[in-house]
Amino acid sequence: MAQIEFYSKEINILRQSQQKMAFDLARSKGVNVSVMELQRMTDVFVELCLRPMDKDLKERVLKLDKWLEEKSQLSIEQIEIDGILIK
Repeated sequence: MAQIEFYSKEINILRQSQQKMAFDLARSKGVNVSVMELQRMTDVFVELCLRPMDKDLKERVLKLDKWLEEKSQLSIEQIEIDGILIK
């Protein structure tokens, strides 16, 4: 069985709030995310809160934005293919 890491109460609260923000962002773009994808998005959001922006973190944020846009476009194309009107 995998070892579970326990975080401080403050980190747990931070993760919960950032997970909601990540979920809301994905939903606002019309993107359905898996649990694993949501956890990965949350990790980036939490890092943005805990450490200063450096080259690596900036690159991860840009990749996340690009991934969300691509996934959003796939969702829109699928909806258009299915003949559902998008407004």
